[in-house]
Amino acid sequence: MAITIGRVVATEKNPSTTNTVQFWIEDSIVLKPFDVVMIRHINNSKTYAIITELKYLTDGAGYLADWVSSDFGDVGVEPRNRRIGTTVADAEILYNDKNCEMPIRNGASVEWADAEGIRRALGLTGLRNPIPAGWFTMSNDVSVNVEFEGNFLIGPEGAHLNAAGISGLATKTSYAMFLCSALQQRRSNDVSLVIFNVKGFDLLSIDEAAKEDDLNDKDRENWRKCELEPKPFNNVTYFYPYSRNESQRYNASKVPSDVHKRQIEADSCYHYVYPADYGKSRLSLLLTDVEDNTHTMEDCSVEVAQSESPGTWDALRTSLEQRTRTSPSSRGAVITVQSWRKFYRLIRTRTKNDIFEEVLSSKKKERRQCRTTDIIKHVGPGKVVVIDIEPLPDYLQTLVVGDVLDQIVSAKLGGSDEQQDELPDLGRVVIFADELNKYAPKQSGGSLTSTLLEITERGRSLGIVLFGAEQFRSGVHERVIGNCATNVFGRTSAVEIKKASDYGMLNRTQQASLTRLPQGTLMIQHPLFTSAVVKINFPKPAYAQPKGGK
Repeated sequence: MAITIGRVVATEKNPSTTNTVQFWIEDSIVLKPFDVVMIRHINNSKTYAIITELKYLTDGAGYLADWVSSDFGDVGVEPRNRRIGTTVADAEILYNDKNCEMPIRNGASVEWADAEGIRRALGLTGLRNPIPAGWFTMSNDVSVNVEFEGNFLIGPEGAHLNAAGISGLATKTSYAMFLCSALQQRRSNDVSLVIFNVKGFDLLSIDEAAKEDDLNDKDRENWRKCELEPKPFNNVTYFYPYSRNESQRYNASKVPSDVHKRQIEADSCYHYVYPADYGKSRLSLLLTDVEDNTHTMEDCSVEVAQSESPGTWDALRTSLEQRTRTSPSSRGAVITVQSWRKFYRLIRTRTKNDIFEEVLSSKKKERRQCRTTDIIKHVGPGKVVVIDIEPLPDYLQTLVVGDVLDQIVSAKLGGSDEQQDELPDLGRVVIFADELNKYAPKQSGGSLTSTLLEITERGRSLGIVLFGAEQFRSGVHERVIGNCATNVFGRTSAVEIKKASDYGMLNRTQQASLTRLPQGTLMIQHPLFTSAVVKINFPKPAYAQPKGGK
């Protein structure tokens, strides 16, 4: 039998509307923001509303009245007059089961919403391709699974996800990996995953099961609550930056040596390099952080890609050094010597890393060397590719990310010259990249920003989906953010909330909640949700997270 927990109150100053309602709560009832209630409405209909604010009112005319009743401010004295008071809840109307949009009448009974009513109220019913998103728990311990509509998460009707929040507390990477696991378990027939590791070595053993100390029985039950299995990823291939150091097994990554050894034995890891014959066509990606208002650095990159035929990186650098001593008039070129000198200094400095190496065919297998053009051969439905870029400086991280994204876009458009001989079936490619503000900054951009804009604006029709994450939404290009159909909000500072206009869609209670979200709790926004955001929990990662690197 349903229990009435309160009654609607509509006053002259605070009337009920088609979108809002207020009600007082029975003294023994405990509510919290984001709870969903059911209100009896006219024509035997049921209206569902989500709590947005709670306030306690008394009959006190002002603060002085209470001060006087405590013997003029004696904190040790009990007030002589007990105030009449009640808790009043403000709520936002979400749904009526008979499409009645009339304001709710004064005195209407308020009850707890049941699980089915919550699902209908939040827009969680009738999903064609549900993807688990976590679970929502009410104050009365009623729990409801929350799911995304796959057609809006990874296309074709909508696509792309952005997660923002303070590093370490927002758990945005863990949540993105939870969704990736859900996609591999639910959509392995058509979805492939490309993951960039940018922090430590947390994502460098995702095919290994979590240890008992890291994932207990309750955690495993949480996975099953979401109708998923608590298991690591499968069909994973790792790509690490190459190192000339033999003692590190030619690997510049911080992946623990025992994990790396296991991956070598399983033939599931490689060390990527940029030979000069291919790397010369990617030089513009090395310079995305360089101010180039006149596009002269870009012009230099294009000319080198078209005219130079280097055998090695040393030969390319020597050729560029000669351009710095040649008069532009004698060459008939429009690029000045000063521009070539700047370009040469940048390229000379930025190609000194070990990844700028010629593939040694005789020792290729021993050193597990591969070109970055080989990475895409391992992308396909049900497969996971993890590319470690954490050891690289920012400009090299940008190079690798931009290069791989360009290859994926090119393959979806029919393939580049390098891909024509062996163009794989990529499926619907989901790309996860943390620190998105580094690759698509708000204030400036380059060739990588252009690629990310191409993906977010037209990628869903091509079958390319971006899962991006960053600490501060305010630092990411607004068109990249704006094209994300799904958004995830982790714990965020009050300063960031005021800086980023995107948070303006949240009410004051939701904004305040963002500043104190505990780990494992997030607010999510999705096109099919009827509420601006839904507050959810999600399970801990089911893959191993190494405790220490090399």
